[in-house]
Amino acid sequence: MYSNIKNKVIEIYEKKGSYLVEAAIILPIFILGLIAIISVIPAISKAERVVYQACDEMRLECIKSVYINNPIALPSRIMLRCPESDKAIKNFFAYSTIYRSNSAHMDEMINLKWHTNIIQPTLSGIFDNISLNGEMIGRSFVGYERSQDPTDRSTFEENLESKPVYIFPNEGSKYHGSNCRVLNSAAKVNILTPSFKKKHKPCKLCKAKHISLSEYVYTFNNGDVRYHSTSCNLVKKRYISIDISIAKKRGYEPCKICGGHN
Repeated sequence: MYSNIKNKVIEIYEKKGSYLVEAAIILPIFILGLIAIISVIPAISKAERVVYQACDEMRLECIKSVYINNPIALPSRIMLRCPESDKAIKNFFAYSTIYRSNSAHMDEMINLKWHTNIIQPTLSGIFDNISLNGEMIGRSFVGYERSQDPTDRSTFEENLESKPVYIFPNEGSKYHGSNCRVLNSAAKVNILTPSFKKKHKPCKLCKAKHISLSEYVYTFNNGDVRYHSTSCNLVKKRYISIDISIAKKRGYEPCKICGGHN
């Protein structure tokens, strides 16, 4: 009986010993894995920040490209924005190889490629310097319907009518020609560029001098050289350019003054 008890005690101690050995092996690995996860989470967060900002700038460029063709605007904005948003984002470089051209059987495509390093001290020391490459592609919001189907005769003849007209998106139901006097008292949207700033002066009422480059500003056709912000009290009526076929599909009718002709 004594022998049996002794054997059981020895067996219990052997099991405890094996558990301690397993714990001694697994626990450091678990701790190292936990440290690695804690270290990589900030890097993933910063990578997501870069992607979010790239998406935001791409969306903005797809809108702006309708009014102005500037292939370097998108890379320039993102190269300024990302490093300023986080000091850990270093050596950020971006460029575009496609700008409002055909790609993958689609037209009006815009792409953005970037490379950066996320440099920050971590607990593990493994993720102190991460290299991040990214690529994004978008489509310019040109405002007309596009299809890859072959154009038949009726569609082709309909497209012959294609021409720009002007509408007031917030009010009115008419489309106008570029020489219509109705447009003279209304504000036209523009993109603020260095060359535009040389020819115009900022409105003092709305403090337009604080508007950043590549942002929207408004001007008038009455000879006034000032440009205004969206919130300016002088900018009440705004018009945009749109294709005549789209204007008709949206229910707009020709202006009774100019007949909708340029």
